Amino acid sequence: MFDKKIWDEKHRESAGKYNQVTGFAKLCYANFIKRKSGRLLDLCCGKGADSIFFHNKGLKVSALDYSPEAMKQFNELQKKYSLFISALVKEISEGLPFEDDSFEFAYSRLGLHYFTDKELRKIVSEIKRVLKSEGLFMFQVKSVNDRNYGKGKELEKDMYQDETGYVRHFFSSEYVEELFKDFNIIMCEERNIDNGSSYLEVVAEKK
Repeated sequence: MFDKKIWDEKHRESAGKYNQVTGFAKLCYANFIKRKSGRLLDLCCGKGADSIFFHNKGLKVSALDYSPEAMKQFNELQKKYSLFISALVKEISEGLPFEDDSFEFAYSRLGLHYFTDKELRKIVSEIKRVLKSEGLFMFQVKSVNDRNYGKGKELEKDMYQDETGYVRHFFSSEYVEELFKDFNIIMCEERNIDNGSSYLEVVAEKK
């Protein structure tokens, strides 16, 4: 994970933006959560738009993000709409502050691809620990087919840092399968956008 100051500045610069539920959250709810209930853990939640969406659908949401500025804006939104969602500043590669088998669902949109392979393996292990049996982890990451793949300084396989210090770890379907070998992969689909952006959207079930 790169410098927290970079994230804080990005969130300050985009204050008042990116506060709408994402298409990925809607897809996950419609196809994998609807008519179910329970607890959902939103990892790298940013300003909390998807957390609020899941909360409003009746799920009990806990949200984590690395950036104090993101949490500040998230909590301002909660105050505006008279909500209470547990939202903590937390570096998820250092472990998750929850008991074993705590959640029916875990979710991360564009959060996992900022970590090294070593960090990701620890994160996946922690996600498995806090999910209940047959719990679902739904996540979206940048694909190796993205327009920015290979640009900048190579930090490790499929991971690059640009001149501003911005880091991305690009995922292939093969890497997903290996990283989540202790899960059942229910969905792993590539989504390509006209501007050249490419994402992998994955749903994995705890065995």
